[in-house]
Amino acid sequence: MHLGIDFGTTNSAAAIIGDDGQPRVLPLDEHAANAGTLRTVLYVERDGNMRIGSDAIAAHRAQNVGRLPRFVKQWIAEIDVVITEGGTIVLDIFSDVDADAPGRLLHSLKGPLASDYEGTMLFGTAFTLEALIAEFLSRLRHRIEQTTGQRVTRAVFGRPVNFANAKSDADNAMAESRLREAARLAGFDDVTFEMEPIAAGLAFGAGHNLSAGEHALVFDFGGGTLDVAVLRVEQGGAQRVLATGGVGIAGDRFDQALFKRAVLPWLGAHTRWGPQKLPLPAHLLEALSDWQDAAALCNMPTLGFIRDAQRQSDQPIRLLALEDYIARGYAYEVFEQVERCKVDLSARRFGVIGFDPSTGSGQAAISVWQPVTRPLFESAIAREGRLIRDMIADTLLRAEVKAGQIDHVIRTGGSSSIPYFIEMLAGLFGRDKIVEEDLFTGVAAGLAVRAASPS
Repeated sequence: MHLGIDFGTTNSAAAIIGDDGQPRVLPLDEHAANAGTLRTVLYVERDGNMRIGSDAIAAHRAQNVGRLPRFVKQWIAEIDVVITEGGTIVLDIFSDVDADAPGRLLHSLKGPLASDYEGTMLFGTAFTLEALIAEFLSRLRHRIEQTTGQRVTRAVFGRPVNFANAKSDADNAMAESRLREAARLAGFDDVTFEMEPIAAGLAFGAGHNLSAGEHALVFDFGGGTLDVAVLRVEQGGAQRVLATGGVGIAGDRFDQALFKRAVLPWLGAHTRWGPQKLPLPAHLLEALSDWQDAAALCNMPTLGFIRDAQRQSDQPIRLLALEDYIARGYAYEVFEQVERCKVDLSARRFGVIGFDPSTGSGQAAISVWQPVTRPLFESAIAREGRLIRDMIADTLLRAEVKAGQIDHVIRTGGSSSIPYFIEMLAGLFGRDKIVEEDLFTGVAAGLAVRAASPS
């Protein structure tokens, strides 16, 4: 079986080569809007049970959202502290933990591969990053086996040109090695890698009659990274890779930018507190802009500070909403609405970020209703847009191909449908050259093509 796996930051997909010789995307999540995509999330329950995809999100919502934490002191470790020359004392380190937390939702597992992040402790058990990814991939492998009726131990995995957080070739090599180890732990004994934009080009070539001498630029823009590749079609239809480029900018970054512009003011971003009218600490506001970091703020010192600030604030209602956002586990729900608004803005020039969990109950203090225009969103991502334009120009320069020589601009990945970037590509290459490969499964299809012809 020729299997390709696109382990993505936001969504994952898998494809095989069918009996007709064409790639076939496998259904992985019957509860998802697109059964061929599986949300790359892992929910770890206190009893050790784990879920992935829409099952993980549903369990997180049912067990956590709206629940108030109950903190207890928990011993973490002991450390030796030098007090005099030759003398030490042993200190026990304790931390406030939520004694009733039923589970923890993890996302963007791919993101830290090129960083020094080693892992985390979940309900008393230490997990390396590789082990967490392996838990997701082993369940993904099981679903593939159920669908195909065949045992799976071999696959071609996609990888970005530059992993998120990678600053050098050594970082990329380390990230690929860590992903290989995670796949091995998940039961994949034979793993090869192909760059994701090259795979998207292979998927496009499998469905189109390309002429020798034509050039294509692949614009693969997902949730974690943006990758581009410049390809030339050779005699017989083979594709030669002339240059690749990539940056750690993608959909997650845009969600955070939109959150900062549109939602943070509802959570006290502009409030002042205390006799000196101080703003909220910058590190607190920055942590709020990633829903997993926001979950980590649910501790007694942070909540105590917020409650003290409420009593001395010019906007106490906003800080009460902030307390709710952190303590009741609403961060993921709010970011879901931010992402939904971002998607809406691809089809319309106006959207709304709306969130009110207390409708009909009157229990929650947090309530968000923020209109967002496409120009506001585009101004929030303008800096990233300039970096992306520069990266495309650099890739063309290294490929020794001018923009006018590009015959096809192949866009894939959910973020490639953002109008700001469609207009950018149209301005660089011409609107008539832009074609859309399947946004969420095109890379997986191309990886299956590569699996069928690894040479």
